[in-house]
Order: sequence, then C-alpha cells, then structure tokens
Amino acid sequence: MSFRSALSLLLCSFVSLAAAASDGYLGAESCAGCHEQAYSDWQASDHFKAMQRPTKDSVLGDFNNVEVNFHGISSRLFQREGDYFIDTANRTGDSQTFKIDYTFGFSPLQQYLVTLEDGRVQALNIAWDSRSKSDGGQRWFHLQPDEDIDPEHPFFWTGHFNNWNSNCANCHSTNLQKNYSQESNSYATTWGDINVACESCHGPAEKHVGLANSGQLSAAKNGFETFKTAGVQWRFTPGDSIANPVQDVENSAGGMVAGVDEINACGSCHSRRMTLAPGKPSDDYHDKHRLRLLDEGLYFPDGQIQDEVFVLGSFLQSKMHEQGVTCSNCHNPHSGKLIAQGNAVCSQCHQSDVFDQAKHHQHPQGSEGAQCVSCHMPERTYMGVDERRDHSFSVPNLSTHKDLETPLACAKCHDDKDTAWVKKSSALWDNWPKQADSYSQHWGSVNAAARRGDRLVSKTLTTVIGGQADIIAATLLQQLADFPSRLSVETAQKQLQSDSPLLRRAAVTSLAGVASQTRWQLLASMMSDSHLSVRHEVAVQLMDASPLVPAEERVAYQRLMDEYLDTLLHTQDTPSGQLSLAQFYSRQGGPNNQGSHSAALKAYKNALRFGPSYVPTLINFADFNRQIGRDAEARVLLDKALKIAPDSAGVQHSYGLMLIREAQYAQALPYLKEAFELPTGQPRYAYVYAIALDNQRQLKEAIAVLETANKRWPNQTDLLLTLVRYLEKNNEINKAYRYLSDLSRIAPGSPQVSQILERLQAR
Repeated sequence: MSFRSALSLLLCSFVSLAAAASDGYLGAESCAGCHEQAYSDWQASDHFKAMQRPTKDSVLGDFNNVEVNFHGISSRLFQREGDYFIDTANRTGDSQTFKIDYTFGFSPLQQYLVTLEDGRVQALNIAWDSRSKSDGGQRWFHLQPDEDIDPEHPFFWTGHFNNWNSNCANCHSTNLQKNYSQESNSYATTWGDINVACESCHGPAEKHVGLANSGQLSAAKNGFETFKTAGVQWRFTPGDSIANPVQDVENSAGGMVAGVDEINACGSCHSRRMTLAPGKPSDDYHDKHRLRLLDEGLYFPDGQIQDEVFVLGSFLQSKMHEQGVTCSNCHNPHSGKLIAQGNAVCSQCHQSDVFDQAKHHQHPQGSEGAQCVSCHMPERTYMGVDERRDHSFSVPNLSTHKDLETPLACAKCHDDKDTAWVKKSSALWDNWPKQADSYSQHWGSVNAAARRGDRLVSKTLTTVIGGQADIIAATLLQQLADFPSRLSVETAQKQLQSDSPLLRRAAVTSLAGVASQTRWQLLASMMSDSHLSVRHEVAVQLMDASPLVPAEERVAYQRLMDEYLDTLLHTQDTPSGQLSLAQFYSRQGGPNNQGSHSAALKAYKNALRFGPSYVPTLINFADFNRQIGRDAEARVLLDKALKIAPDSAGVQHSYGLMLIREAQYAQALPYLKEAFELPTGQPRYAYVYAIALDNQRQLKEAIAVLETANKRWPNQTDLLLTLVRYLEKNNEINKAYRYLSDLSRIAPGSPQVSQILERLQAR
C-alpha cells in the first residue's frame, strides 16, 4: 500500500469516528487522499471560496478606514488587531460597530456577513465590486441603488431578505443544521463544511469510507447516495451535423443516472423554488422543492430570464434538456468550470464546420458575436455587476422582441442600431426565413395574452400546451385558473394523469377557479399523488374543502393537511412561512372556528415580528383584522404598508377600499386611481376605480378609465359590461354597441349580453 493510500485511509477512519453523530457526514478533507484530482478541482472552484473567514487573503474589499454613504446612511469600514469591522446603522437606525464574521463570494463581487445577538447571520447591503478598475470595479457599491433604503425598508440589511440562515445557508454550506428556535426566535446554525463540498452532492461519505477501510469498495457498491455513471452518450451519424443521444448506459452501479439525478442534485440549489422538505441529493427534486414556473416578474413572456432564477427553470425549456443533455456535459462538477473553452463546449455535439462558421453566425470568426453563447445564451446583470447567462438556449426572435417587448440578444452588442437594421441583418441567417412573420406562432404570445387576462386566449391555451417542454406547458396550463370553463376542466382532467409532476401540479392549480364541489370531485384521488410538490398543491386547493369530505375520505384528507402543515413549518422562521401558516389556519377554521382564528392571529403576529416591513403580511393581516372587526388595527397596518411601498398597486388599492368602507369616498379616489395606473395594476382595480368615480357623479371620467383599461387588459367581461352600462347611462348608444360586440365574442349566448342588446334596441 502506498503512503498516500495509507494516509487517506487513516484520515478517513479518524474523521468517521469524529463525525459519527453527524448523520454520516465526514467533511471534504476525508476525500482528499483518494480523490486527489477532484479535491484539487474543488479547491480551485467558486464553491470552495464562496464563504470564508475574513483574512488578509480572503477579504477583497478596502477596509482601510474607508467611509461611504448610501441612501443617507454613512458607513465606515476599518481593521483592528487583524479583524474587520463596519460602523453603520443598526436595525433601530443608530450607529453601531459590527465585526465582519465571513466573506461571501469573491467574483465579480464580494459580500460580508455579520452575526447578530440572536444567531442571525446577516448580509450587508454594501458590497465590494471585485472586478478590475478598468471594468468599473474596485469600489464599494450598494446592492439596491434605486431603492430608498432605511431601517424600516424590507431590504435593509438587518431584515429577513438579507438573512443568511434562512435564505442562503442551505445551498452554500454542507450538512447544514439550521437549528431555529421559534420560542426564542433565534438560531444556533451549524455546518460540516462551511461551503458546498463533496457530500453536498454525493451525500454522507461514512458508508463509502467504511467500505474503503474494509476493502469492500467497488463500482457496484460504493456507499454513496449519488454517484455519477456514464449516462447519455452522444454520437454523430453520417449526414447529421448535430450529435444524437444513445440510450442510457445500464446503471448497474446503482449510482446517479445522468440527467434526471443531476437535476435532483444540482437543480436543488440552482433553481428558484420553495423548499417543501429536507432531502438528500438523490431524492426526487419534486419531493423536496416546488419549482417556480415561468411566472410573471421572474421570466419574460417568451421564457427569457428576467429576475434572478438560477438556471434550472430556463434549462428545462431547452431542446438540450429534452434530448438528454445535462449539467456535466458542459461543466466540470468539481470545479464548476466549463469543460472546454469557447465554442468547443458546443462543438461536442454541434459540428464546428457547420455551426462555428460565418455563414451561420454572420460575424467575423473569433469575434464576440461569433461565440455561440452571445446569441443563444445572452447575459442579464444581477446584483449590480453579476452577469449570468440564460440557459434556455433559445434562438433570437425579432418578432417576439417587437411585439412582446422582450430582450433581443442582438441588442446586447448592437444597442446603437434600430429595429429595421436588426431585421435586415437577421434576414441573413439561415434560420430566419423559417421563423413566422407573426409572433402568434410563438407560445410566448399566448402566455402574454393570458397574463393580461384576455379571455379569448383560453381556448388557444388548451391547444398550445401540447408539444411544449413540460415547464412551458405547465406555465400555460396553470393560466387556465383565470379562465374556468368546461374546456379548461376537461384539459385539467387529462393533465392530472400526466407522467410529469410539473404538469400534474399545474393541472391542480388550473382548477382554482371552479366550484369547490367540482374541485373536490376532481382532486380527491390526487391526495395520494406520488410527488410531494403535487400533493402540496392539492392541499392548497382543498384547504377549505373540509365540509365536503365524506367520512371514508377523512383520514386521507387529514393526512394531506398534516403533511401540508409540515411543509409550512419547514419555513416557519420566515415572514412568508408564518404568513402561509396564518392563511392555512384561517381557511381551515371556517367562520366560526375560534381555535383556528387564534392560531392564525398568532402566526400573523409572528410574521410581523420576523419581518415588520414585509408588505404581504401587512396587507393580509389588515384584511384579517377587518374580518374579525378590528378596523383600527387594520388601518395601522395599511398606514405602514403605504409608507413602505407607495409604488405597490395592491397597497394603494387596499388603502382606497379601507377609505370607502369608512364612507370617505372622495378621499379614496386618489388611492384607487394610483392602483389602477401603476405598472402592477390589475383589471379589478380599474373596475373598482370606475365604480367609485360613478358613485361620485364622475360618469365621464369613469367611462374614460374603463376605455383605457380595455386597451390595457382587453376582453375583460366585467370591464366591458360596466363600460356598456355607463355608455348607455350617458346616452352614447352607438359607442356601446361596439363594446357589446366584443362582449358577444367573449361570451356568446350570454343571457346578460342578450338582455342588454334587447334593451338598447328598444331605446
């Protein structure tokens, strides 16, 4: 036996004894001897350097008694006796000195973490731009430059959005134990490795080391939960310029099947999701997390990344994923770096003599425009300086760019050119003539119309779902919740039988708008679905169905509700988690269940305690107080919400409704108007504002609001019905006929529409 092998076995044996009480986790050092190359790659990776104790080598920022001022708050960064400190505003707004306990990240920016007295580890709003000076770096900057940040703002550094324990730690450290105490509202968080290390992906190494120590280690018996096998193979066949997948190699080793299991392991952290339950790397993704679909605000209508969504949601849209490409086909899993340079990554499967040519990309060879990623993986900047690539591998589409106002990859480099130039240049591409002139051929147009609430899109939604990637189909399917009909229910029934947990989950969501009795009949059998994320959605839709549940289903129903409650308790240390608990207790209890109301009240108060400036809590708690007759408390909450988020349409609308309930009709109008006009406004806000205007004898103004709303949100039944009635009331009969025609298209055969038509014709 070599000295190195003996040393590694000795180290493994020692660590296994020391870590016996840590669920089999031993720490990355136990892997160093036997897996030298992988360990070396990991030490050179972003993961290894992501979180470190502050030293002269790890700290990149300037702590040489530097003073900065952002949003009117002065902060001084300095060193003392080898430690690093910041003087800045605390949670009450007073100046206080805090010791820097950890660095967080290193390129292109570095954040700094501070531990508060209750065990909360908080990330400062101030970060160091670690790029070179020539790139605009080597400076302190604020991560929310456009927000007016003060200690009451939700994004202030001591708040829940900047809390490491609940938001960051689980994906940045190995064998993390959050150790949150609700009684004391404090943390005693621990970890095995401070960063993502070997066991984050492979699972506990104790069995693996035990097999190695006993000489029983083999490919078929390696002791790991996840261990990557060969997976999908790729091969060029004569006449094809793109490699074809060969059937998966038999997974005789019982390890990781490339693709599916890399989604489970890598996707758990590289995704925008809600964690439902703790799980091992090998556990099915949909039994651990609820993946966010291509929701408004997160993705543009055509699926391009908008907010920070962390890769998986875009990758699942791609043809690459559909064909079996997985993370390790492009990235070294230990170093995180690309496995080849530039276009060589893509030419593994896309022949370079076809695709890496000027005839294809229409740019000088070797230029930035000739890089595959420039067109097919455009970057978007987050956290001020961090550029991240879209992993949907889409083709630039001028039609969707123009009609849906979505980003166009060309504009990243050619921002000085107009649309006509881009279209002319695009015509040179071989693929451009194949694209439809009208964006209506792209699923994004249907998605955009559904986001606007256009009822005429509902039938198209049911047909476009077919043939799309699962995440796209699920996104479209869940939109049917806003357009309940016989066809939407039939579509949901079909998709409830899908093999895809994403589609089954979306089918459950799509039934939100149907009658509760129908919902129960359709979803009762789904209470035992094979995936937790689906059962979680079933629980949401059946939460208030208790009176409908027959005796023989009571046990299964209660089991579902208990499981749902467990998923909520997993995030009970966050304002959103407590808010979900409050809403659960409210809906479970019904109007007369005082016990559930008491539990809901406690959860609302906890949510407010954990996040005093969390606007969803303020709005929902205000509504809860109103329902139980505590109007004064409701007003206090809405006053605070309005101060914190005056640019929130929901807050403005809620405040206006409060004033209407207080019979302050004229005073309510400015708030209802603001809610209608803000970018986050909704058709309902326009409807309420118009009603309020008419109530104040401002009929012409109400008509103008409804006409504007109809352009912004076309084909809304309530808006059009009200507009027709107001036009009739104002003796504008000819104009009323025009909108009545639109109503006839939306709701053919509607008795209400027929009655209005008869009445107008009789005038």
